[in-house]
Amino acid sequence: ASMLVVLPFILLAALAVGWLLSSWALRPVGQMIDELEAITDGRSLHRRLPASGGRPDELGRLANTLNAMMARLETSFAALRRFVADASHELKTPLTVMRAGVERALADPRTAPEALVPLEETLQEVRRMTELVDALLTLARVDEGRLELHKAPTDLCGLVAEVYETGQMLGEEAGLDVTLEMPEGPIVADVDAGRMRQLVMNLVTNAVKYTPAGGGVWLTLTATPEAANIAVRDSGIGIAPGDVGLVFDRFWRADSARSRTGERPGIGLGLSIGKWIAEAHGGALAVTSRPGRGSSFTVTVPRSVYSQATVIES
Repeated sequence: ASMLVVLPFILLAALAVGWLLSSWALRPVGQMIDELEAITDGRSLHRRLPASGGRPDELGRLANTLNAMMARLETSFAALRRFVADASHELKTPLTVMRAGVERALADPRTAPEALVPLEETLQEVRRMTELVDALLTLARVDEGRLELHKAPTDLCGLVAEVYETGQMLGEEAGLDVTLEMPEGPIVADVDAGRMRQLVMNLVTNAVKYTPAGGGVWLTLTATPEAANIAVRDSGIGIAPGDVGLVFDRFWRADSARSRTGERPGIGLGLSIGKWIAEAHGGALAVTSRPGRGSSFTVTVPRSVYSQATVIES
């Protein structure tokens, strides 16, 4: 009878000791999982798993093996980034020379008329290659953490109005109606004006590029005391539901209509750079789309410090 009374306590004690021992034994595994989850991209490969105190156990061997693998990956990623940056930098000069030569030939009255068409095609390809090289160099610097923002209090109304003027000209050429909606007063935020203009201009250019003639593109600026929102919406071809999550991937193209050799040529890096610009400002770039119904891209940047600002740097 006494054994029946003591047995539950023995079982409870055994369970408690087992739980403590398993928690202690699995604690290094939890630390490994936390460290591995923190390694999200090629820029965090410098992180290493915690040492196991020199114990020659299986967990120690696993940690050492994973650390060695991450060291090799870090070296490979660094070499790849250096190659892209160096190659992009070295290609800029010959491309500039080629572009200047073709432009001189096009402007020369002695150039034979039958040579004008191939020269125009060559110039177009050189410009496209220059755009690709600039984008690759930008992303290589982003990956290396060497691309800095030069922030200053900026009136987003003026910035968006400048982009709208260019978008109007692009829309007229494509047979589209481009409209702008924003408040009258200044909306000030601490941003890199050049990079933010690049982001919004890329969104407007894409909207025009993927919208058939007769459609529309809408550029909207709204704000709260905490954040400013710049939205670019179009009535274009849209993006398939399964592809929406891929639009910010580098070199991603949804279909033949978005290929570099199709009617709407591009390099597939603009949205990747745009996403970095938004996130580097502490904001975000989001997209919603329906096939055949158009797409909407929204840039959100914080502005709480300058919600009541009166000094604006142009």
